[in-house]
Amino acid sequence: MKAIITLFLLGNLLATQAQKLDTISVTSEGTTYLIFDEPISLVNLGTKAYIGKVEKDRMLFLKALSPNTEPTTLLVQAGSTLFTGYVRYVKKPSRSFYDYRIMDESSSSPAARSVVSLVAPTTSKLVKMKTGKPNVSVREVKDGIDVECIQVFNDTQRTYLKLAVKNTTTIAYVLDLVTFTYKERLPRRLRNKVAPQYEEMTPDDRIEPARIEAGRIEYFYYSLPLYSTTESGYLEMILREKVGARVITLEIPAKKIMTASLL
Repeated sequence: MKAIITLFLLGNLLATQAQKLDTISVTSEGTTYLIFDEPISLVNLGTKAYIGKVEKDRMLFLKALSPNTEPTTLLVQAGSTLFTGYVRYVKKPSRSFYDYRIMDESSSSPAARSVVSLVAPTTSKLVKMKTGKPNVSVREVKDGIDVECIQVFNDTQRTYLKLAVKNTTTIAYVLDLVTFTYKERLPRRLRNKVAPQYEEMTPDDRIEPARIEAGRIEYFYYSLPLYSTTESGYLEMILREKVGARVITLEIPAKKIMTASLL
């Protein structure tokens, strides 16, 4: 009987229309909220390290049970729509509300191709970088996506980055999120004795295209809180695709950041 019920539920899920969620950032100290158009009938997290609670039919509350938990999968059914995505722990998430009452069906529209910018006092400096010349080159090419950091600057409070991202494929690259983490390279003799050191960073300002069309180059601008590390450290940037599996990791040596020009 259980097998019949399981097959029935699975059949209903497969028949629903699937939508891709953003990668949801949660913390262990606060709550992250997801809002949907229709009543939620199913929530499944890939691990017990996170909890999900449905309130008032259409709202899902998410939280990590402890810090530094590994990312996991998330499946939500709201009405006849099946939502799939990922949940990850972040010490200080940049947002706490994800509103899916109007789904991102415009990913192929001109509006989705426009630049997204968070309004902050540093915006003028990011705009200033548009006319500046490259002063550094750190590059990674993977799955037809060419990512190069071409500008690094500092001031008394922030580090500023400019990236050139070229899509050499014939499939548009729709951005899900970009993450920043400072990491330390430990000597081989200490790798099994000392816990890896890392510090996640959330941009306080950005100019970030929502998608990169086939064969085009787009420029990304970020302002990060100033952070000092050792010369052996590096800033790890990860670009994740929203509709697809292309993930690119770029490592910017800390030495290049520590010796960057003042902006």
